[in-house]
Amino acid sequence: MMEQQAKPAPLSSEVLLRVVTTGRKTRIPHVVVVRFVRSDGVFFVLAGRAASDWVQNALSTGSAGVRLGDYSYEVAAAIEKERGTILQLFSRKYGSSLVDDWYARAEACLRLTPLAPPHLRGAVKGEGDVRSDFADWKRRRVGYYEGVARAFDSASEEYDFTIRSNFINRWIRERSISVLLERTRQDDTLVEIGCGTGAEAVEVSRHVQRIVATDISEKMVALLRRKVAARGLDQKISAVQVGAARISEVSSSLPGGKVRVVYSFNGALNCEPSIGSVSGELSKIVQDGGYFVCSIRNTLCISEAIAHGAALQFEKMAPRKKQPIMVSVGGMDIPSYYYSPKTFAGLFSDNFRVRKIIGLPAILPPAYLSDLYFRVRPALSFTETVEKTVAGHFPFNRFGDQTLFVFQKV
Repeated sequence: MMEQQAKPAPLSSEVLLRVVTTGRKTRIPHVVVVRFVRSDGVFFVLAGRAASDWVQNALSTGSAGVRLGDYSYEVAAAIEKERGTILQLFSRKYGSSLVDDWYARAEACLRLTPLAPPHLRGAVKGEGDVRSDFADWKRRRVGYYEGVARAFDSASEEYDFTIRSNFINRWIRERSISVLLERTRQDDTLVEIGCGTGAEAVEVSRHVQRIVATDISEKMVALLRRKVAARGLDQKISAVQVGAARISEVSSSLPGGKVRVVYSFNGALNCEPSIGSVSGELSKIVQDGGYFVCSIRNTLCISEAIAHGAALQFEKMAPRKKQPIMVSVGGMDIPSYYYSPKTFAGLFSDNFRVRKIIGLPAILPPAYLSDLYFRVRPALSFTETVEKTVAGHFPFNRFGDQTLFVFQKV
């Protein structure tokens, strides 16, 4: 949708390069962020260890992907023998002190030669960093499911790296999984809605008998299947391409057609326009007394308002007021529907009762402000202890970036 050939913008201000290689055995994407120099259109990077996976991946296939801002390149990868010349270029760009400290003993120098003009795909940004509005989306006349699937397809290759490198995202994932595991048993088969690349499924599978992991994105599902094969988890995880509004279609893969626990994390349900049908679909595959553990993006996030107010960005203090809200996924802007806890709980009231509500996080900022928080974390780390204490209590559990629900079928 957003891929097109384009003339690159000036690169003099660019400091870091994202290199994407494919695992030699696993075929799973491996992403690193490295410093670089560019000469005559060719990228040069230095690696501390020649045996590093990303180096060996690139040299084994002779290729890699390169992301630089909004631009994406396919490159040929090879060893550069003129290491001394490249070190001089690094010194000019980054300073001799940094180069002496970090790269003087680098074991490998790689030459990454673009094979074709770059594609302007859109940089992978934070969720709140968008360039279009809902009116722009409607003018493109893209079907909602098609557009969302494309965006998550685009995000699949770098998705795990993006989550792992974000402190708040890691916090949210760990908290969500811990709440889920409080409701599971070792003999359970679970269903996951919106599995992405399967990071949660892989972790949770160690504690249950089996997981049927579902997602609307073909590439997300394909990547999870590669993970499953590489890690020998064929008996533990099955990956299925299906959306939340048709989740009952997996019943034939479930023991007796039903399970005791279904879960959905990280706002997957915010990208389901037919959210009103999800409760009925779930009721077909959740046993009586069983649980649905899920998180959704909230319409009001107090920590977001405080953070932007403190930065005198008053126009950004209430960005979720108008729905749907545009979010950036895989360098593409897509509409997402946020819900207040009361509204979302009401959508499931015919078949489920709320047993617990948790702010996720309640007082820490949203994930897209993670870098800002990390800079001031030494002074504010006490808030993480407070977070664990108050996140499950009113009113803090109503005004987080996300809301984590524990529903029980009645």
